[in-house]
Amino acid sequence: MSAMQWEAVRASAQWAAYGDALGFITELTDTAGVRRRIGRDDVTTTVPWKRRIGGRYGRDMPLPAGAYSDDTQLRLATSRAIRGDGEFDAEAFAKIEVVAWQAYALGAGRGTKAAATGLMRVEAKWSQNIFATKAARYVDIGGNGAAMRIQPHVWSARDLTNWDHITRDVVRNAVSTHGHPRGILGAVLHAILLAHALDTNELPGPKQWRPAIDWLEQVPDVIAKDDELAYLWLPTWTDAAGIDFRSAAVTVANECRAALETFDPTAPLTAETYAALVEQWGGFNDATRGSGTVTTLLAAVLAHAYADSPEAGLLLAVNTLGSDTDTIATMAGALLGAVTAGPPPGAVQDVQVIDSEARRMWDISQGREASTFAYPDLLRWSPPKATLDLVGHTAMGPALAGLGPLTPTDTPTASNQATYVWGTLPFGQRVLVRARQDLRPLDENLLPGDVRQPRSQPAGDAPREQQLLFEAPLQTAVSADQRPHLSGTAPAAVSERAHRHAPPPIEEIVQELARNGFAPDQVGRALLQQIRGGRYSVERAAAFAGLLARAYHQGDQ
Repeated sequence: MSAMQWEAVRASAQWAAYGDALGFITELTDTAGVRRRIGRDDVTTTVPWKRRIGGRYGRDMPLPAGAYSDDTQLRLATSRAIRGDGEFDAEAFAKIEVVAWQAYALGAGRGTKAAATGLMRVEAKWSQNIFATKAARYVDIGGNGAAMRIQPHVWSARDLTNWDHITRDVVRNAVSTHGHPRGILGAVLHAILLAHALDTNELPGPKQWRPAIDWLEQVPDVIAKDDELAYLWLPTWTDAAGIDFRSAAVTVANECRAALETFDPTAPLTAETYAALVEQWGGFNDATRGSGTVTTLLAAVLAHAYADSPEAGLLLAVNTLGSDTDTIATMAGALLGAVTAGPPPGAVQDVQVIDSEARRMWDISQGREASTFAYPDLLRWSPPKATLDLVGHTAMGPALAGLGPLTPTDTPTASNQATYVWGTLPFGQRVLVRARQDLRPLDENLLPGDVRQPRSQPAGDAPREQQLLFEAPLQTAVSADQRPHLSGTAPAAVSERAHRHAPPPIEEIVQELARNGFAPDQVGRALLQQIRGGRYSVERAAAFAGLLARAYHQGDQ
C-alpha cells in the first residue's frame, strides 16, 4: 500500500460504520416504526433515537447519533484479534471476543448469537463450534454475520493481490460462527472485492465480479493448505453437514453467477429498480434476507452504481425497508469508503476508536511495529455460565470479561432481572452493557493481562456499593472531555496499555497445565504461544517443552 492509501483504509472503516449506523435505525421495521424511532418517515443522516433492547419485554433505550450495531461491534472485535505481527488470533476472537460481545450486542442476528452461546462451552473451539439446538444448527448458519465483520483482514493485508492469505484468515474468522457455505463464501467474496478496491483505487464492477466469484471454487484448496482448517474444522464440518465442501463451493459460486445474469449493470439503479433487484434475489424474504452471498452482491451492486455519490447509495440501501438495511449499507460503505476521499457526512459513534484501529491495521499492512491486544490467558479462560455475569465487579470496579474495566457513563436503566448502562472500555469504545443489578464477582483470570492488580480483599468481599454500582445514578461517570473516544486525538496511550502485556512465566503455565491433566488442546495452544513469543521464542519454547515433559513424567510416578 502507498502512503495515500492510509486515507482509503480510514475512510473505508468510517463509511462502513456510518452505513451501519444509518441502517441500524431502519433495521427490521416499517415506515411507522421508523417514524416512532426518529420522528420522520425516512433516514437522511445519523440522529439520536430510541430502540427496544432486550427483546419484546426489554426497554426502549436512547441511542446517540451514530450508534452502530453488531456489524461494527464485531468488526472492531476482529481488528483487536489481529496481532501486531499480522496473524489473526482465531481462538481469542472466538472464545473471548465473541463470548464477551454477548454482554453488549446491539441488533445481533440469531445465528451469531447461537454460535456465541456455543462458544461458551469448554470443549468448543474456533475450529469446532459444531452445535445443534432448537434455535439453530451450526451448519445451517449462512447469514451475513461473518461477511459484515471481516474487513480488517483486508485492511491489514501486506499484499492485496495475495488472495490465498486473505481468504485463509477470512475463513478462519467465519467458521467460528458460520457453518453454511453461503455464510463462509459470502465473507470471502466481499473480502476479495474490497481488496480490489483498495489495490486499484476503483470500485469493482462486472468485469471484476466474475473472477471474484470464480475464486470461490478455489477456497477448498486454501482450506487444504491450512492445517487447522484441513485437519480440525473440515472433517468435523463434513460429518455434520453430510456434504463435500468442494461441491458446495461450486454450488454457491453458480448461485452467484445465476443471480448476476439477471442484473443489468448498464441500467440506472433507482429506488424502484433496486427494490426489484432485492425482491428478485430474495432480499425481502425472511428465509434469505440475510444471506451471506445475497448481501455481498447487493452491496457490490450499490457501490458500483453510486461510486460518485456514496451518501446517496447508502441512503438508498437504508431506506429500502424490509431488506437487511444495516448490513447491506455497512458492506457497501466499506467498498465506497475505499475510493472516497474524506469522512462520511454524519456523526459516527467512537470515530476515534475506529480511526485508531484502522491506523493499526494500516501499520500492519506496511510491516510497521504495531501493538497486540492483551487478551486474558486462554489457559485460564472460563467464562461465567450466564451472559448476565459477563459484567461483574472486581477490586478495580465493574469490568467486562475479556476486555477489561468498564467505566459507567450514564444512569442505569432496570428491566426485569437485567440492568442496562452505557460504559467506556479502556481503549475508548462505548458499549451498552446488559448485566445484573447486583453484580457478582468476576474472576481476575477473565481480565486482560495488563489490567490485573493485586487484590487487597477477596472479590466476594467487595464493598456493597461497588457490587450495586448499577443500582443508582452513577458518581463515577466521566465527563465528555475525559472520555478518550470523544477527545480530539485517538486514545493512543490507552490503546498501548490495552495492547501490550508480558507473558506469564512458563513455570506458571506448566503448573496450570498439570492441574488440568495436560489436556492436549491446552498443551498445543500453550506451546504455540511460546513459539510466537517474539525474539526469544525458540529458547522459550525449548525451555517450556523441557519443564512440561518433567512435570508430566513426575505426575506418572
